Amino acid sequence: MKTTPLGRLLVVDDNEMNRDLMVRRLRREGYEIDTASEGFQALDMIRSGRFDLILLDVMMPSISGLEMLPLIRKTHTLPDLPIIMATARDESDDIVQALQLGANDYVTKPIDLPVLLARIQTQLRLKSLSQLKDEFIRIASHDLKNPLSTVMMAAHVVRERVPPGSVMMEQHYQMLSFIVKHSEEMQRIIRDFLDFQAMEDGGITLTLAATQVNTIAEETVQNNFDYANSKNISLNLALDSNLPEIIGDNARLRQVAQNLIGNAIKFCRPGASILVRTERYTRSVLFEVVDSGPGLKPEDLQNAFAKYARLSNKPTGDETSTGLGLAICKQMIELHDGQIGMRNNTPNPGATFWFSLPIGGPTPEIAATTTVSSKSAR
Repeated sequence: MKTTPLGRLLVVDDNEMNRDLMVRRLRREGYEIDTASEGFQALDMIRSGRFDLILLDVMMPSISGLEMLPLIRKTHTLPDLPIIMATARDESDDIVQALQLGANDYVTKPIDLPVLLARIQTQLRLKSLSQLKDEFIRIASHDLKNPLSTVMMAAHVVRERVPPGSVMMEQHYQMLSFIVKHSEEMQRIIRDFLDFQAMEDGGITLTLAATQVNTIAEETVQNNFDYANSKNISLNLALDSNLPEIIGDNARLRQVAQNLIGNAIKFCRPGASILVRTERYTRSVLFEVVDSGPGLKPEDLQNAFAKYARLSNKPTGDETSTGLGLAICKQMIELHDGQIGMRNNTPNPGATFWFSLPIGGPTPEIAATTTVSSKSAR
């Protein structure tokens, strides 16, 4: 399975031998590396590209690293784009000036590779924590704020109009249902956020056991009947009776099935139909959710499984979305050595979201263990 790079780094040094040596060493450690031989070239690359960290030489002929720092910091903050300066061992004044101008850290020449790697890892981890904080603030201020306000409003009404010992009217009971619905929505938002962060940190584990995909399909459809009925959407099953057991994490596969079925209901208009079906192939089992909704635009087909992706179509019942559900599904299925995808239904309207899982389960080295972390499965 293809290994994801640990990060994209830009090495800026006018000395070709130093650049080549650094590139070989850092690529061997799993980083994606771009290089610049002088400062103005590097500034152009930073403007047009996206880097996780810059390793910047202090002394260069056209524009020095110290002169570049304030230019970079006009558009990139310290947490957003960490910069590690490379300087001569005895140039303490350069080190102080670099830190004052916006460098995150420094290494001295000749560069000690283990020290450099440790400092790169530290800066990337600090960057990740800063992004985590920013993402949580965004979710708390937008995705959680609205449903929480609704829950609090409904709870206040019930408390004021239904004193202890009184009979609850139908309209007040509906408010309790409203509270439950929006509380579950907030719980889902928080779960998606925590699950995605755990996967990015390699903290998700799979509990592997014999699993029936047909059973997952049946029970997930049953759990969504009320939701579909509330929007006048028909929800049906077409299961392959010859589907064998697979080795997988039952709870995580249910989470994927729930996300795909829930998304179909969320984006379909009243009167639409959704079919959940399974099929056996020679080496895999297939799970599909086929809807008669608005279909997918080209940008959706390209980006739907990306982090914080937003589909072009809007939910038809004022539902919310974190933009993380499909990204989580993708990583969950890849942890099972499976595949996931989507397509427009041609010539019929609507779209199909699907995943397939190997009949033999994940690779032998994965299946031999009770749990597997996301990093080891990639």
